[in-house]
Amino acid sequence: MAIARFLLLLFFAALLVGCQCVTFTIKNSCTSTIWPATLNSGGSPQLTSTGFELAAGNSTKLLAPPKWSGRMWARTHCSTDASGRFSCLSGDCGTGQVSCSGSGGAPPVSLAEFTLDGADDKDFYDISLVDGFNLPVAVAPDTRSCNSTVCPTDVNQRCPEELKQKTDGGEVIGCKSPCLAFGGDRYCCTGVYNNPKVCKPTDYSTVFKKACPQAYSYPYDDATSTFTCVGSNYLITFCPSP
Repeated sequence: MAIARFLLLLFFAALLVGCQCVTFTIKNSCTSTIWPATLNSGGSPQLTSTGFELAAGNSTKLLAPPKWSGRMWARTHCSTDASGRFSCLSGDCGTGQVSCSGSGGAPPVSLAEFTLDGADDKDFYDISLVDGFNLPVAVAPDTRSCNSTVCPTDVNQRCPEELKQKTDGGEVIGCKSPCLAFGGDRYCCTGVYNNPKVCKPTDYSTVFKKACPQAYSYPYDDATSTFTCVGSNYLITFCPSP
């Protein structure tokens, strides 16, 4: 494991020499500690950190190579047990460690998604609640000509009872997507519903859309939820100011 991590760091050191990399600044504006995580996709390399602790009010920076694609999310209610196994009640990636190392977060979880230097040399980014919600989140380019996208509302406070994810003590720590809660082609946009002309918003997805109009509320919610930019770095803020 140590050798593999060393080789990965060497790879990134070589990659970053002369590289026009994108800087992601991840900020915790929540009132308590969170554990952000990253997951690469589309054959992109893992970032140098796939999971870390971030105290309230703090921020950290991650560098992404050209054409990187992947997602970011925040884990909450995390702890380490007597055997040294790390786990979280919200967004856990199941590795038993703070690093997610290629594993995704268990839904419901709010996602910030990116495809850098994609079609027409544009960056594509969005906030997705397709896998449900656990924390408010915002994505802000540092280029003034590009638009930010934000889910500023705590959806947990308006989540229908049948979608709530709770701790053993009854605290609501997530709002499940209808696909996660009920399954079925209609809610998951699968089978005969795997078509934008057939899969439409439901009463449940509308709860998410009303709370966060700029975020994906179901799989084919592209028109109001995908944003593009060229030549920018990005600030990802968890629990942004309303």
